[in-house]
Amino acid sequence: MSNSQNQDKLKNRRTGKELEAAILQAVREELKEQGYSNLSMNGVAERSGTSKAVLYRRWANRAEIVLAAIRERVPLPLEEVPNYGNLRDDVCGVLRAMNQNATKVMLKAFYGLVTEIGAMPLASLLFPEGRHNRTMTIVLQRAVDRGEVSAESVTSRMLTLPGDLARNELILYNRPMSEQTIAEIVDEVFLPLVLKR
Repeated sequence: MSNSQNQDKLKNRRTGKELEAAILQAVREELKEQGYSNLSMNGVAERSGTSKAVLYRRWANRAEIVLAAIRERVPLPLEEVPNYGNLRDDVCGVLRAMNQNATKVMLKAFYGLVTEIGAMPLASLLFPEGRHNRTMTIVLQRAVDRGEVSAESVTSRMLTLPGDLARNELILYNRPMSEQTIAEIVDEVFLPLVLKR
């Protein structure tokens, strides 16, 4: 390789967050196309334009890299937290985003991960540093600020309820939620509870 080719390669080399984002995107794409059982570190490395050695410096195995891809979308990035101007649409938006993320990664990986990792609680897999409920905290604080709900309504259970019900649907049926299911969670369970407090 010539000196100028080497310099070009170094110039185009991704590092840090940029490289990690490319790798985790490659994991999601591999899961979508190959499923968990056929996902390989080699396939992820090739798709992300890096080497297996780079992957193994960050993640010990397939389960760890898939969990990292899941955790990158939990909670939602700040810029993706819905803000439609009312609580109902915001919570439906959160559940739609959860549905989309689950379809891309979680549903393709969940059963394989559970088999590979064993009896570890799901909460410790998804939330290794504990649940912070940042997305729903933002959504409910906006609702409090708009006067839709009282501050006393925002309990730790209200923060987790929509996501827990959605996660139960996704894992129990191993398919994306329908719009009707999302509406039922929000309209028949969540809103009546949070608005009556």
